[in-house]
Amino acid sequence: MSATVRVLVHPAQNRHLNMAVDEALLRVCTRPVLRFYRWSEPDAVSIGYFQAHADVPAGRPFVRRYTGGGLVDHTGDFTYSVILPKSHPLTVAGTSSSYRLIHEAVAQGLRREGCAVRLAPADDAVDSNACFQKAVLYDVVAADHDGQARREKVAGAAQRRTREGCLHQGSILLNGFDFKSLSYSIGEYLIALLGTDGEEGALSAEEQTRAQQLTVERYATELWNHSR
Repeated sequence: MSATVRVLVHPAQNRHLNMAVDEALLRVCTRPVLRFYRWSEPDAVSIGYFQAHADVPAGRPFVRRYTGGGLVDHTGDFTYSVILPKSHPLTVAGTSSSYRLIHEAVAQGLRREGCAVRLAPADDAVDSNACFQKAVLYDVVAADHDGQARREKVAGAAQRRTREGCLHQGSILLNGFDFKSLSYSIGEYLIALLGTDGEEGALSAEEQTRAQQLTVERYATELWNHSR
């Protein structure tokens, strides 16, 4: 399957709307979407769908994601999402294979930015509720000059599959990155993986309406964020 990838580059928005937009895109997805976005609350964190809200550091604004995984501190990270229809080869391939392929593309983009990285060959032995304190298989980790993986995790992600398709939410932790440059470098490799070419666009009226509705009814509610 080949298709033109929709590329969405969004300005900083609040934590509730950021998560609502991703789900809204999933609900109406008919072709691959690559979204880059930022956070208007500099101290915001997100937690995984199955995570306890008690894991959030005291006083930090947070939102529960639609995907799993651990706590992500969005102070200075680079966030992106991949949204795929149910018929896309990466959706059909399953979580492990699609996770590896997406992260291989991310790693290629990071290398273009001058970062020595590779994919984690196995899960870390440590146990942590924080995403970047534990690398799992196929996460992007720092590498020595000889290519050997080091402990430092550079990029992680989580996925969710529904009857509409697949949502992959990713976070990259780098010091002093340039948003535009990193978007371009990573975007080039992800677009090549997801489709034939990229076309920058904007949310449709339907997607905007769905996102606003999901913000009010789900992501900004006490019921959703404190459900566990």
